[in-house]
Amino acid sequence: MRVTSNSIYSKFIYDQQNTMTNLNKVTNQLSTGLKIDKIYDDPTVFTNALRLDNESNSLNQVLKTSKNAQTFADNTDTTMNDMTQTLQAFKTKLLQAASAANSDTSNEALANELQGLRDHLETLANTSINGKFLFSGTAFDTKPISDNGDYNGNDKRIKAKLGSNVEVPYNIDGASLFQGVDKDYSKHITTNIKHFNALKEHPKFVVEQDGKYYIDRDRKAHDKDAATDDDPVQESLSTDSQIRALTGVNDIYDADNDTYSDGTSYFYINGRKPDGDSFSEKFSLSNSATIDDLIDRIGQAFGNTDTTKAVDVTMNQFGEFEVKDTTTGKMITDFNLIASDKDEASVDDIVKNGDYAVNFVKSDFPPQRDIATPSAQNQDFDNRVFNLNSEFRTIDTERFATKDDKVFNVLGQKGLNKANDPATRDDLDHIKFTGTDTDGNDVDVTLDIDSTTTMDDIIQTIKDNYGDVDVSLENGKLVIVDKSIDNKDDISKLSLTMDAQNADDDSLSMFGRADGITDDKTKFNVNGRLVTSNVPQVDKNTQTYATEDTRMIDVSGSDDIDGKRIDINYTDKDGNIKRAYITLRDTEDADGHLSTFTTIADDGTETTYDIYDNEGNKTPIHDVTTTTQEIDPQTCKLCNVTHTTKGITYKQFDDVLGMLTSGNLPASNDANDYNNAVAASKDYVDVGLKDGKLYIDDKKNANTKIKMEIHDHDTDSYDGTSPVFTFNSNNALTIDEPKIDIFHQLDDIIQAVRDGKMRPDGNSDDPRNTGIEPGIELVDHLLDHVIKKHTEIGAISKSLQDTQDRTNMLIVHTETLKSDVVDTDMAQASMELQKLTLNYQAMLSTISKVNGLSLVNYMK
Repeated sequence: MRVTSNSIYSKFIYDQQNTMTNLNKVTNQLSTGLKIDKIYDDPTVFTNALRLDNESNSLNQVLKTSKNAQTFADNTDTTMNDMTQTLQAFKTKLLQAASAANSDTSNEALANELQGLRDHLETLANTSINGKFLFSGTAFDTKPISDNGDYNGNDKRIKAKLGSNVEVPYNIDGASLFQGVDKDYSKHITTNIKHFNALKEHPKFVVEQDGKYYIDRDRKAHDKDAATDDDPVQESLSTDSQIRALTGVNDIYDADNDTYSDGTSYFYINGRKPDGDSFSEKFSLSNSATIDDLIDRIGQAFGNTDTTKAVDVTMNQFGEFEVKDTTTGKMITDFNLIASDKDEASVDDIVKNGDYAVNFVKSDFPPQRDIATPSAQNQDFDNRVFNLNSEFRTIDTERFATKDDKVFNVLGQKGLNKANDPATRDDLDHIKFTGTDTDGNDVDVTLDIDSTTTMDDIIQTIKDNYGDVDVSLENGKLVIVDKSIDNKDDISKLSLTMDAQNADDDSLSMFGRADGITDDKTKFNVNGRLVTSNVPQVDKNTQTYATEDTRMIDVSGSDDIDGKRIDINYTDKDGNIKRAYITLRDTEDADGHLSTFTTIADDGTETTYDIYDNEGNKTPIHDVTTTTQEIDPQTCKLCNVTHTTKGITYKQFDDVLGMLTSGNLPASNDANDYNNAVAASKDYVDVGLKDGKLYIDDKKNANTKIKMEIHDHDTDSYDGTSPVFTFNSNNALTIDEPKIDIFHQLDDIIQAVRDGKMRPDGNSDDPRNTGIEPGIELVDHLLDHVIKKHTEIGAISKSLQDTQDRTNMLIVHTETLKSDVVDTDMAQASMELQKLTLNYQAMLSTISKVNGLSLVNYMK
């Protein structure tokens, strides 16, 4: 083939450019340390490098996020360590308060020290780092704990995003820390009335027969001597003690045979079992039975059998009965207990008939005024002293009445006339006094009542007509003392019954039961603008506090409540005393009603309104699902469509209370007017649940006139008909339960120390405070709870550190892979540069020689 100069030149230029390009590439790799400079240099390398860059950036972001999260978690861990130490110091001081009888000054000093520790705990709870509160959930700008101990944050967790679909919480929210639930704890409740051996406390009323001791309040009438001249002493009861030693109920004297036999003590108990079922029963025990027998019967009421135990029932050294769930995590167990010497159909009859009554729980709750004819009785082993099992409080402020208070402000201007059906509220016209005076003469007098009549007029009427008596009002009780007898064991002929009547001599229910004989017929607490109940509504399925979305059937003490009526006695925002009731139904009545609420006028006129949901449906008790055939708008075909109407919820219950207390009732019985009334009521009152307890907030008045009492209808008898809803009750006190509320519970413990109260005491100024000794059990729980949460944040911090270690390792690995992909191999590149340089020089030398050739070189 003929080679021309032009082809040689073209080949040279191509080789030169190619070599120069490769030289430049290698030189650039050596200078930059990277394999490529542009995408087109090597798309595969670029793609892999970009992927690894993204992974590296993501890992570095995870590292940064986890470091920030760990800093937050470490600060939380440090703060919670201080909390644990503070609670341990609190427990030490509390043990000191419980270890010996301290003077008032010592108690005050210890309480102040405990208050300081509590305040320090609040300061720790309100710790903020970089402007963010550690324990307010995601509400970083909200101070978690108010000075009154309320929690203001939320229950949400802050989460660190540590990868695709990987989120790790790194805070402890204040809701779970300060008001959390420990499912490994059991509910523990107690009565609060101390009981000692009645035979030792009241020896003047004890007689002996054949070596056996009996109680006889009428000993002198039976011409019997006391068994002993011993002075009264407070001797602790034991479970082997006889029932008579606990109740003090009279034994039976047979005058014909001049012998004694055992009396009978009747016990009235109601409450809720751990599984949420309600119970109510009456049982009797012979006075010679033991307290162990009573404990067994209480346990049976809660569901104990020979083979299984729902609760443990015990009696402490002060004669107070304690009940503790055998299972953990439940928060419903509750009860109330009353004893008497009479077999009555209801506790109301104990009050009406002046029966001897034994209290086990007192709460200082204002009672509903629903007793018509209370009778006086001897209550405290002193035959000279009589009082009514009734309590007198003022209507406006519910304080204990004094002799100067107007009767209309104590009993009211109107009372319930139950002789009418429905009952009417009639004007009080007069009070009839019957009975016998101190000489045994019959008494039947009437005191006319008007706006000027005072409690002192009642006192004077008794003084003027019942012989040699002294009468006074003491802590809400009308106390009558028979001065015609000198000794407490002398026999009195005095008896007294009061009967509030209208102008037609019909009896009116205007008297309230005495504290201790009440159960759920008690009024909510009023504090300023707020009205609150004391019994939390608990969902028996989840064992959590009810919310507005909770169905009432999920809280009810029975699933069979079709037709259940809930009575509501209330005073509205303007101070008007009114009545209403709610009826719960699953099936429509004859008028087409499901669940309704009904208002009752003073003359007995009733107006009924259906309870609607937000969609205008009438509301059943349980969820109701219906299926209808409708046209599908997309396919134009007939199809089955399912509709569910939810059972009545607490929001709807609250809406009814809001309408009643605000005075905004539906204009007519239809859904629109119903919802308009609900909306209008919210301008005046806010009704809801907080920690399961009902509250009514009067938005217009700093000192509300609203009062509230709610109870199941016709559940006074102890025939097995038990209340399925309880909102406010003279119930047992809670020592401990799965739910905690740290700051409020510490406040109660501090107050117990300040008052020097070792155990619950229903006769104290603060009857529902459980005292120092039970407070130790509670503080142990609080400490354990905080330690658990401290452990949790420690585990989170460790996890975040592990994440950082793992991320750092992955970053190194990713950077190594990235280096393998994009970084220049210097040794290889240097060799390539050397090779290309030699090739280039050889090429130049070859071209030089070729260019130097001529025809002369071929001529020889």
